[in-house]
Amino acid sequence: MTPTERQRLAELRVLWVSASYGYDGDLMYFGEIFRHFRERVPKMAVAVDAGTRFRNPYGIELLPLMRQWRRPLRRRSPGGEAYATAVAVPGPALLPRLCASSANVLIAIEFTPAALIATLAARLSRKRLVLLVESDPAARGGSAHPLVRRVKRWAVRRADVIQTSDAKGLRYLVEDLGADPGAVRIAPYLTSRPPGPEARVEAREGPLRMLFANSLVPRKGMAELLKVLALLDPAVREAIELTIVGDGPERAELEARAADLAMGERLRFVGRRPYAELGEFYAAADVLVIPSLADYRSLAGFEGLAYGLALLASRHDGATEETVIDGVNGYAIEPRDAAMVAERIARLAQDRALLLRMRRASLARYEERFSLEKVAENLADSVALAALR
Repeated sequence: MTPTERQRLAELRVLWVSASYGYDGDLMYFGEIFRHFRERVPKMAVAVDAGTRFRNPYGIELLPLMRQWRRPLRRRSPGGEAYATAVAVPGPALLPRLCASSANVLIAIEFTPAALIATLAARLSRKRLVLLVESDPAARGGSAHPLVRRVKRWAVRRADVIQTSDAKGLRYLVEDLGADPGAVRIAPYLTSRPPGPEARVEAREGPLRMLFANSLVPRKGMAELLKVLALLDPAVREAIELTIVGDGPERAELEARAADLAMGERLRFVGRRPYAELGEFYAAADVLVIPSLADYRSLAGFEGLAYGLALLASRHDGATEETVIDGVNGYAIEPRDAAMVAERIARLAQDRALLLRMRRASLARYEERFSLEKVAENLADSVALAALR
């Protein structure tokens, strides 16, 4: 971007619109993305639910423009794994408030009701629209109802720029939904690096330190990981530590199964931790394990890259194709193939030179494609393109 283009970008007023950000009032990874985006687009604000009290250490301008009603929703992935989610429906005041806002550009995320209202508002008030769509939602059981499809086709044809994270997203937007190929750009827009110490990738003595950081529900595959540990040669298992960060309805059963492995303090459940505390766990680990049985695009892999961890990431996680170069910075695994995963873990535990190379490759991949600075630049580029159109 030229200095003139950067100056024009700095003068634009940009408003983000989404059903939610982070979790339970914690902006989480969005807070870090917003902070870096604001360095490029200072006149930015975020439309939020008036009924949610946000923790906002970043000083982001949060505008309570909507009140949403949430309805629980259960989906199943093509493989039969259950997804528990919710549909958030904003009240009627959101549309006129978005139309009346001083924003030049609206950024809408996915096809939630709030994003669709933002699309209509951009159309009615002649604002520019950037639509963010992570990828093809088929892997998480996205709706194939003809009416839903028609609404999505309407939305993509009204966006000035559509930003997606990968080639699957491009194919979905253009071939399935009929988006203008010239309006779609592949550029990662979601990443995550929990606050914490600087990533230090160096040879370490002692056990192989493995980390699982996710919910303890069947879909996340922790039960499958315990089966893998049971298959390991006892000498290899003694050279491993596993820290499990997260909570959920399976925890008690998983703790009982873990006790049978006789790993003692080398296998510990620490419960759910705030996003601001996760960095310490990543910084202390060597390997991140993501044994998901179904995931749209887990952010855990990006967090592992940010701290220079080797990844053992499930082929059923939509982000694995981007975060893992098999054999270079980790392995893409089939979590139900316990023997295969056990062999990968044993290899990392016994070959520390390989582990170190993989960790360095992970950090390099993060810095090249998924750093907060890179993602913020990608988003700023989309806003600049939308303003030009």
